[in-house]
Amino acid sequence: MKIVVIGAGKVGKEIATRLLAEGHDLVMIDKDNARLEKIEEDFDCLCIRGSGSAAKTLNSSVVRESDLLIAVTNSDEVNMIASMTAKRIGIPRTIARVRDPDYSNNLVISKEDLGIDLIINPDYSAAIEINRLLTMALPVHMEPFARGRVQLADISVNESMTLFVNKKLMEMDLPRSILIVAISRNGEMLIPGGQDTVMIGDVIYLLGHSDVISKVCSKIKMKRQKVHSVMILGGGRIGFYLAEKLCVQGMRVKIIERNKDRCRELAEKLPEALVLCTDGSDLEVLRREGIADIDGFVTTTGLDEENLLLALLAKQMGAKRVIAKISRPGYAPLVEQLGVDAAISPRLITAGEILRFIKGGRLLSLFLLLNEKAEVIELVVQPGSKIVGRPLQKSGLPAGTIIGAILRGNKIIIPRGNDIINENDRLVVFALGHNVHIIESLSGLGGV
Repeated sequence: MKIVVIGAGKVGKEIATRLLAEGHDLVMIDKDNARLEKIEEDFDCLCIRGSGSAAKTLNSSVVRESDLLIAVTNSDEVNMIASMTAKRIGIPRTIARVRDPDYSNNLVISKEDLGIDLIINPDYSAAIEINRLLTMALPVHMEPFARGRVQLADISVNESMTLFVNKKLMEMDLPRSILIVAISRNGEMLIPGGQDTVMIGDVIYLLGHSDVISKVCSKIKMKRQKVHSVMILGGGRIGFYLAEKLCVQGMRVKIIERNKDRCRELAEKLPEALVLCTDGSDLEVLRREGIADIDGFVTTTGLDEENLLLALLAKQMGAKRVIAKISRPGYAPLVEQLGVDAAISPRLITAGEILRFIKGGRLLSLFLLLNEKAEVIELVVQPGSKIVGRPLQKSGLPAGTIIGAILRGNKIIIPRGNDIINENDRLVVFALGHNVHIIESLSGLGGV
């Protein structure tokens, strides 16, 4: 597929990395020469210097002949104009990043009228994910698959977890309905075998029946924590969207923001929330505002380092559950080592949404792990595909790939090597690297 990406910033580069790994022909457009030079160094794609909203740029033959245009500049207006112009010159599909709530939530003209097939709002999506993490019954990060009947849970292993610590996988007393599909150790991800040993400090990824995952978490004394009060550091778009969601759910919300004008705006739009115009990095302020008794603490400032550090300090000062927003997935190992309960990356959320759209619904779900080392996908095996009728151990799956669950009718199967894949099975697959297109091909979904 020929794809044009307008905007060579962090989000644009993340999307380019994913699309090139899957074999798409890519054109990158940006006004910044330095950015494009860096793209040319790192990627095998065509770069065009120019404004993404200018008809002159979009009317070039290489752009006009593309199958999809993705506009992810920092300007909502540029992204919307680029998408509208692209549709008028004959590009079949367009995606636009639109972050301003006045645009994304209250468009008088529909996205179809604007010529946009998919509007993505990374800040809103990030807020939804943080809200989900705060309100989960168990203090572990869980992702639902197979209509919620299968869960992927990550657990940070400490010395009290005797079920896992210093034991080989083959020695563990785990139910057959769950698998340890991966271990993250010192920032590296591995697909373990029966002889591999779990150590203190590891993050293990469990995949299996949702109810059994919950029972295992209860067995290792991971208590349920109900969240009633949340403190949000940073009153930007993510902070606003999150506070809006939490207030609707009846939670007590405090927002800490330095900018006076932004504080007035937040106070007007969120009358149920308490908006504090002060420096949230001042530990005395946090103590005075009751950080020791707060159920949830979320850092959403524009600085990853500040978000991680203050989340860690809030945890040490007594906050029950802490979540940090980070832009650089490379900081994921720090999240594990510092003891922050969860971290979210709007950039990866955006990439996941775009990849699902491009695949036209053929992937039921796609989850990108924060450290970018692995992906979890859910798909339906097509009739006549290469994987059908073969035992898993002879299925030809690439190294670093494990089928963690099969939904066959209403039955959930946690497969072993001798299990055979049938047509129309719904698979949940854990894969290191970017092997999604290989797995799709084996499952009969063809090229993209």
